[in-house]
Amino acid sequence: MPFYVFAWIASFAFALVSVIGKLSAKYSIKNPWLFNFLWMFFSLCLTIPLAITNKVGIPTHWNSLILVAVFNTAFGILYIIGLSLLDISVFMPLLNLRTAFVAILGALFLGEILQPFQYLLVAFILVSGMIVTIDEKLSIRSFFRWPVAVAMLCTLSYTLMGIFTKRAIEKNGYWEVTLWMAIISQIFLLPTFFLFKNDIHKLNLKQIGTVFSMSLALFIGVITEIWAYKDNVVITSIITSLPISIVLAFIFSIFAPQLLEKHTLKVYAVRLIAAGTMIFAALKLSY
Repeated sequence: MPFYVFAWIASFAFALVSVIGKLSAKYSIKNPWLFNFLWMFFSLCLTIPLAITNKVGIPTHWNSLILVAVFNTAFGILYIIGLSLLDISVFMPLLNLRTAFVAILGALFLGEILQPFQYLLVAFILVSGMIVTIDEKLSIRSFFRWPVAVAMLCTLSYTLMGIFTKRAIEKNGYWEVTLWMAIISQIFLLPTFFLFKNDIHKLNLKQIGTVFSMSLALFIGVITEIWAYKDNVVITSIITSLPISIVLAFIFSIFAPQLLEKHTLKVYAVRLIAAGTMIFAALKLSY
């Protein structure tokens, strides 16, 4: 099967993660701490068999791995909270700020000075990130809200997780980092039990199945993306970066406006153009 088929599967799978997550947070499991714990747990359960199949071992360098787990835990918590507070068509594009954050952190802490054109691309990403939050008022003030701050912290955690993941894989191996990061993250989440212990008995099979489907969509997305990367990194990155979640949100707004989110065509057009600009600038910056 051609690599781009796997890339498209990954792209749709990642979009489904956000849609399922938003619907679950809105109608199924409203306690974000319980939601996140189950999401991480099911993701771990799906990872274990594949890691064992690939002969996963015991890590030898724990420092970078623990840092990966710290930021992965923070990312998971902030992802669920941010998804419950913001529209999909706002929250998901804000994750594309990751490339700009990497460039800024590299300049501040690693002395990686970019070319003027590259800094211009970073500016485009940041400005587009502000524009993507615009609602019917068409005011940039919509960016300066605390739910957007949660999304920004989520993206920062995601960025730092990626940076330390690269280092951890170099020292330990891919499957060692993938599995043990998930295990350690789950351990870090154990103290949050006290924030959802009263809601556990309210869980039913439908709610559990919904969260599991979200974990499964993420699992499929990651695996198919990795498979596509083996043959072509550039095209795979383009396909998996497409703002499909915004398109799905727009479709929902037409056929089931009460279910997910509802905005005017103008708002979705602005958000789609802003998200597209972010992706284009990020890809130019990356390659």
